[in-house]
Amino acid sequence: MAISYRYHVSSFVVILLALLLGILMGIGLTARPEEFDQKVADLKREYASTVAARQDELKATQEKLRQSELLNREAVSALVEGRLSGRKIAIILDHEFGHDSLPSNLRALLQEAGASLTSTTTLTRDFVTLPTAVRERVAKRLLLYPPPGVYFRSLLARSLARELAGGRDALINELVASGLLRSSADSDYRVRVDAVLLVGGLKAASDAAVERIDIPLIEELTKLGVRVVGCEGHAAPVSCVPLYRAKAIPTVDNADTPAGRLAVALALAGADGHFGVKETANRLLPPIPPAGGR
Repeated sequence: MAISYRYHVSSFVVILLALLLGILMGIGLTARPEEFDQKVADLKREYASTVAARQDELKATQEKLRQSELLNREAVSALVEGRLSGRKIAIILDHEFGHDSLPSNLRALLQEAGASLTSTTTLTRDFVTLPTAVRERVAKRLLLYPPPGVYFRSLLARSLARELAGGRDALINELVASGLLRSSADSDYRVRVDAVLLVGGLKAASDAAVERIDIPLIEELTKLGVRVVGCEGHAAPVSCVPLYRAKAIPTVDNADTPAGRLAVALALAGADGHFGVKETANRLLPPIPPAGGR
């Protein structure tokens, strides 16, 4: 049956009335302007009160964290004091750390633990990459040529290990003069070392040549009876610990934390294992000997 024009008009009127009724009901349910303003003001006060409370909670949490960090530092200082008395220890940085505070903090740790810090040596970018021109210049200067199948960097690393173990400085001085090594002002390579702290942990894999430098260095030092401990910061994007661990030396993967600092000191003092917070660690800390057992 055809729908008449009158049907269309009546349907339109019904729809319009329904819309008007809905609008009127909405207006009736809406608070008056002054009530709305009061509600907004109440919400603002509630928000400000919540923010203030959260700020107070944050300040309290920050103060607790500050006290906890202070306690950690004091506890570590007490636990490492004298642990390395009489030990002659060298630090080797397997790449240039720039403004990273880890090397200076480790130096302070060894001194706090009573060690005799014989030297701090950095492998420079030229040592890591060893451009052809640099390699040829250094080989000619040192009259040092690797046999077939031996990397020049590995040959230099083993030579460096023998110098440290033997208390000799001639080759090291030449490598410093050639720009392959950088040495701290207080370094004395004429002292035979008991242990070496090898510091890795890279921002990029190209920053160091772990397999061609670090590993031969570890192998040679170990063969010569020098204890080697490998460490790095907990947030290092590229970890060296798996390769260090494969050479069966103690490792610490969070040396930039209070627990890591303690683990470094204990590992240098004789604790074996792999310590820290990464998957390569067996436990956070070595067993801590009583003070009388130092």
